[in-house]
Amino acid sequence: MKTPSTGIMAAGLIGLTGIILVSIGAPSSRKAPAPISETSEPAPPTSVSARGFSLASTSVDLPVDDVTYPDGPHADVINANCTSCHSASMALTQPALSADQWKATVTKMREVYKAPVAEKDVNAIVAYLIAMPSHNRHPRQARHRIPTPRRLPMPQVEQANRSPSIIPKYHRLWDGRQQ
Repeated sequence: MKTPSTGIMAAGLIGLTGIILVSIGAPSSRKAPAPISETSEPAPPTSVSARGFSLASTSVDLPVDDVTYPDGPHADVINANCTSCHSASMALTQPALSADQWKATVTKMREVYKAPVAEKDVNAIVAYLIAMPSHNRHPRQARHRIPTPRRLPMPQVEQANRSPSIIPKYHRLWDGRQQ
């Protein structure tokens, strides 16, 4: 059997494409999908189970957080750039950071998370963040204090049970004895 020529293969491909397009029909001949009503109830949760695992889908209503950054120098820059990715309250509740720490944070958001922040806006954003009223307090007066870790008392082991073979290893290390 002889291989068909390129012209015959092209004609066949064009003919097949024409048949497919005719069977699909014109775009205006198709019925548009029904719009989803804003007042309709969400669909009930669905679930899938297999091999002892069950996955369920559900609807979650997230809280509205339309707080903006308070007025101040460069508030327009920070509201235009930062709130495109996260709420203002996320930054407003952060502990006091230095200018270098804020600059590193903004740089990480630009380079790692690909935040749409122009390089020329970075210094204005950092200046606003270090001037925020919640960050002008002394570090001891900061809202979010990390508790100081304290040493917990070691459980007491009776004197009769103090042979090294009975005492668990963590007790021997806690006592400071070398074994």
